[in-house]
Amino acid sequence: MAVKQKTQQNQGPNLKALGLKSPMEVIDILALLNIDGERVVNDDRALLDPNQKAKAVMEFFASRFRVKPTDLPYLASMIKQDLKNGKIGWRKR
Repeated sequence: MAVKQKTQQNQGPNLKALGLKSPMEVIDILALLNIDGERVVNDDRALLDPNQKAKAVMEFFASRFRVKPTDLPYLASMIKQDLKNGKIGWRKR
């Protein structure tokens, strides 16, 4: 009797291993950043729409730093860990 094996195709890194709960958490963390005084997501409406927010974050990091979308979870994981450890903090406006 043959056993059917289901192969898993990875589309990126294991988010749980990186300490992240969902792909949207990656986008949420990166969308709130200010880099060199410039916001990652400039349009306030884009912060409310998940598709626009994800597109804006990916375009920002691709154009500015040549970061591939598959590498964004690693960056978000490092930022989240630094926030938890108190190495960086949220700046109040």
